[in-house]
Amino acid sequence: MGGRLVVTVPVSSAAAVRKAVVAWYRRHAAERLPERAATWAKKMGMPVPVVLIRDQRRRWGSCDPKGNLRFNWRIVQAPMRLVDYVVAHELAHLAHRNHTAAFWAALGRVMPDYEARREALRRVGASLEW
Repeated sequence: MGGRLVVTVPVSSAAAVRKAVVAWYRRHAAERLPERAATWAKKMGMPVPVVLIRDQRRRWGSCDPKGNLRFNWRIVQAPMRLVDYVVAHELAHLAHRNHTAAFWAALGRVMPDYEARREALRRVGASLEW
């Protein structure tokens, strides 16, 4: 609806609205993030990972030794270029478990402007809250 999210809830309360909005964002994240992970995995020559949607308070994403990626549902509120940064960042962690020069070089090969995206995410990140 013209860039707006219309929330209809049976009970008019802040808690009901929050619950409905969070549910919508979680569904949206469950649709979009696996798509983005598949796209970036292909670009990076990696197998498509399992994507899990979580309610992480301090992280946009994480990965585990099994190759699963976990994303905070809140990231889908960001512009897609920032979502892609988080996805590519976590995929790079599957090959490089820390933030060494090799990690940043691997990310830079597929996303040369990662530094600008990282900074933009720092600027808007606090506003991505529900």
